[in-house]
Amino acid sequence: MKKLLSILVVGILVSTVLTTTALTTCNSKDLSKCEQIKIKNTFFNDELDQFQTEMTENSLIPIGQVPIPETPINVQAAQSFIPTKDVLTRVELFIGKNSTATHSLNVSIREILTEDDLTSTSLDPAQVPTEVFDWVEINFDNIAVTTGQTYYIVALTENVTENYYAWGANNDSESYSNGCIWYSIDDGNTWGNESTSTNPTNFIDFIDPSGQPIFDDPITWDACFKTYGRENNAPSAPTIDGPNNGKAGISYDFIFNAVDPDTDDVKYLIDWGDGDALTTHLHPSGMDVSASHKWDAKGNYTISVKAEDEFGLIGPETTLEITIPRNKVIFTIQPVLLWLIKQFPILKHLIEY
Repeated sequence: MKKLLSILVVGILVSTVLTTTALTTCNSKDLSKCEQIKIKNTFFNDELDQFQTEMTENSLIPIGQVPIPETPINVQAAQSFIPTKDVLTRVELFIGKNSTATHSLNVSIREILTEDDLTSTSLDPAQVPTEVFDWVEINFDNIAVTTGQTYYIVALTENVTENYYAWGANNDSESYSNGCIWYSIDDGNTWGNESTSTNPTNFIDFIDPSGQPIFDDPITWDACFKTYGRENNAPSAPTIDGPNNGKAGISYDFIFNAVDPDTDDVKYLIDWGDGDALTTHLHPSGMDVSASHKWDAKGNYTISVKAEDEFGLIGPETTLEITIPRNKVIFTIQPVLLWLIKQFPILKHLIEY
């Protein structure tokens, strides 16, 4: 039976029948050229951010149930990185799969490895090359990230016999300075990042029961990956279209409109000036959004509004003054009273007084 992975060395150095193809990667020196061409043609306003594209010979990270005789282990893998862009848009992984893989590869972004995903997606096995490595693009919902903070690309699949993937890697500890590969063999409960015998959760304990290490120095690995992102710009100050005066107790309509330079959806944070406030749902950039309000007491009120984009960035404020005067009391003069006034004009002066 054909096997994708054959464990030859302790740690996470694995020999494989997976091979690289001539069209799979750009040399790091050429990234600015080859990646920018692709970005301009396919994605609006996102750029290559973090990357490690060099796979050293026979270096890969298994994902899924690794076929170690008698004691198979299920491996989850993660690559840490530090973004420099405000919004993370997509990633690419240099991966392959075994011909018997039948379950999806789940790829997600996490801020903390043992906590929930910030965003995620599943790749059908058909989207991943079989027994060769290639770059596979993973698109998920864009998320706001904090620049300078560590995040993780996490890859995992079902713990099923002969269902496993492989992630191309580099065993040079200087290959990517802003992170390294992490792995879990207990379904994500704990994670390790060194392939040495001193790490209690490394693969030695499972591959070499005698505990005899082949190397003792700490070795941190990096997967082959690329992250893409973009800067986030605040929406414009909204316009407000509506009346400047009205009557107490009557509802009035106002139209709000703001443009986001990144075409992000926006919502409106409205303060009606009388203690009431409203936050609308998200709407497309540049779309008129209507909201209604009534004031129950006379006075001068200041309506203030800001637009917030879908990633939480708030733009400048716009205000509109509205005056609500005291309602006049109108008396209805009955027909009988009109007849009396006509007959006795003096009554008119008494009523006016």
